[in-house]
Amino acid sequence: YELACGAAVALLSPWREVLDAASWRGLLARGILPKLAEGMAAFRVNPADQKLGPVRRVLAWAGLLGMEQLAALLLRTFFPRWLAALAEWLGQDPDWGEVSQ
Repeated sequence: YELACGAAVALLSPWREVLDAASWRGLLARGILPKLAEGMAAFRVNPADQKLGPVRRVLAWAGLLGMEQLAALLLRTFFPRWLAALAEWLGQDPDWGEVSQ
């Protein structure tokens, strides 16, 4: 299945009401989160030509993922790259007016 389309979200959404919380989290942990993490593996922070497709795919699942699952995924796959790019940018004596915006 393809996580990029909204069909997967729409297909799984009704099951959230049927499954108990532990089963729902388990389903997401086994079937969805690994695919989202795989998609985020290709994500690169590039302010000059930023491609946000992988991040948008993750955020499309935000309503179905628990906050803990979403936060863990982003902490593992997004924030280290974003912080590295930010540190590199700030270390190059940037235009601080641009930084403040």
